[in-house]
Parts: sequence; structure tokens; C-alpha cells
Amino acid sequence: MDHGNLRQLAAGAALGDLDPDERRVFDAHVRGCADCARLSGDLHDVLGELALAAPALTPPVALRLSIVGEVRAAATASARAESTRRWRLGAFGALAAAAVLAVVAVGLGAQTVQLGDQVTATRSELDEQAAAMAVIVDPAHRTASLSADPAASVAQAIVVYRPGSPDAYVMADHLPPTPDGKVYQLWYADTAGVHPLGTYHYDGRHPFLAGFGVDLGSSAAAMITLEPEGGAVGEPGPQVLFGDL
Repeated sequence: MDHGNLRQLAAGAALGDLDPDERRVFDAHVRGCADCARLSGDLHDVLGELALAAPALTPPVALRLSIVGEVRAAATASARAESTRRWRLGAFGALAAAAVLAVVAVGLGAQTVQLGDQVTATRSELDEQAAAMAVIVDPAHRTASLSADPAASVAQAIVVYRPGSPDAYVMADHLPPTPDGKVYQLWYADTAGVHPLGTYHYDGRHPFLAGFGVDLGSSAAAMITLEPEGGAVGEPGPQVLFGDL
């Protein structure tokens, strides 16, 4: 197995997605290859940091006090019912906390006006993150590593997708923010050519997560490019990340 193929195993290793033979080959390789060992560690970091990707919400004082009151009332009622419910925040604790805050805020009526836009945006991001995680835990999923071009030399990224469905996502860490007037654009390539997909503004403050929305099962490659506002419809612009599928 050549070095390029061994690098492709790094994404599967990060997701625990290799069969025993692939795992033995990859582990033996990284013991003597600092480049692949570093890539493997970086991809583990991408997945770990994705769990903390939900943006923080800053509620007004009145809303915080109302939430505290709701929590205390719930705790008292729970004690009277002779059962105590404990919050358990696992690998995706930050996402769960953001989701709880969004749900409580919606229930507080007029006080949510100040957080309306933030709650809506957070819900959308949580939905997409949950969908991506559902693909990761599906035994039928596939993974691929994307290599960074000089425009994003320190970025690490993987693609996870479920063949036969439009469930396909790219997750990236250390991706530079999009410059003013620019967007990141997703593309995929198959026997018919290269196809443009959605565009994204990115502030660089959280791991990047975006959905392809197409079935990548028969695709040959995926990429992210940097394009003018509005995106490209013909030839792709400067390549930022690229990988064979």
C-alpha cells in the first residue's frame, strides 16, 4: 500500500472505522511516519472540537433569572416525586447545553425576542451537527481525508457520507475565515464532471461543518474552493481542500 493510500486511512482511524487488517497496517505505518502520525492526531482533534462547535448564546439578565427559576422549580418538583434527575453531559455536552438553552428560551414567551435570531441559528446548527453525527455512527458510512492547499496550509478535514443518500458532510478544523467578499464553496466530481454546491461564510471561531446535500456514493472526489460572493457556477476557483473519495 503506497503512502497516499495510507494517508486516506487516517480518516477511518479517527472514526474507529478501519477493519482489523487496515488498523494493523496503519498503526505500523504511523509508528515510523511522523507526517501520518500528525495527520491522525489532527483528525482526532477535528472530531473532538466539533462537539464544541455550537456558538455561545448571551441571554439578557431577565432571561437568565427566569431560566434559573425554572430550573429550581423543576428540581423541587423532582424531589417531591422522590426521584432526582441528573444531567449527564457526554462527548456532546456543549451541544446539549446549547439545545436546552434554546428550548427553555422558546418557552419564556416575550423574553425570547432578544435572542430570536441566535436561537434560530443555533437550532439550525444543532440539527446539522446531529445529522452529521448520525452518519458517523452508521456502520454503512464512508470516510475520506481532504488535503489542504497552501491557502489553508494548517487545515485538517474529513468527509463522512452514507452511500445511496444525500447524507454527506465535511468537517474541518483550522480553516481560515473567509475574506470580505468571498465565500467557501463545496464541489464534488464524478464521471460527468465537476459540480458546484452550496456556499458558506465562515468566521473561523468554530470547527467548520457543511452538508453536501448530494449522494457521494459514486463520486470520485470532493473539494472546497474560495470564490467571490455568490459562488461559482462553472469552473472552480482557488482550491482550499481536496480529497479522493
